Amino acid sequence: MKPLGYILYEGPSMIDGAPIVVILTGLSGSSNRKTGSMLQTYILRADVSPLEAIRTGDDESICGLCEHRPSLARSTGKAPCYVEVGKGPMMVWRAYKAGRYARLPVWQIARLIAARVLRIGTYGDPAAAPIRVWQRLIVYVSGWTGYSHQWRTISADWQHLVMASVDSEPDRLDAKAMGYRTFRVSIGIDRQSGEISCPASKESGARTTCIDCRLCKGTQISARDIVIADHGLGHKRRVIAISTMRA
Repeated sequence: MKPLGYILYEGPSMIDGAPIVVILTGLSGSSNRKTGSMLQTYILRADVSPLEAIRTGDDESICGLCEHRPSLARSTGKAPCYVEVGKGPMMVWRAYKAGRYARLPVWQIARLIAARVLRIGTYGDPAAAPIRVWQRLIVYVSGWTGYSHQWRTISADWQHLVMASVDSEPDRLDAKAMGYRTFRVSIGIDRQSGEISCPASKESGARTTCIDCRLCKGTQISARDIVIADHGLGHKRRVIAISTMRA
């Protein structure tokens, strides 16, 4: 059968050493209205399903200490991750276990996806995998987007690849002091100096898609930081809570 995608990496997580797999999908396009028809990449535990990893906390291997991990969000009241793990990530994991993804050297895969636009980390944090995987993969693409919550602990080499995912203005200032461009999730709309609202977001009228925008590629380009309104599960409740506190 024709492969559904390619395995980019199988090996230890750079976060905790547990077995992970990185898979490239979307060769035939994507129906995601916000991103457009980008190539997708999934960072998954190789030994347990995404749903099981969430239940047990094993998703730390692919998401680190991101405050949006469901197990952490439940205890802190923070916005849970917007990814519907039972859909895309589970479908990819099942196909991986069924042997539907081909294995090729990353440099060969890079040639196969020349001129395409890549989404680094559709699910999972890119920094869970070695940076060399992404550096080799992007050689011939026409653009990419990428985000990491691990910006406090990873090397400065990541700055040109990914946006620092931040959840507060103090975090944003810390990330900028380290040399990152930032992508901030805001409860409500509170754009700060040096930021623009995500052009593909609902609050910006979804006037473009990520595949056409391509602003979220770290310091590879010189542009303002990006902010997007919280759109995770329970976001309306969080907006009401913040409004009450400010009243």
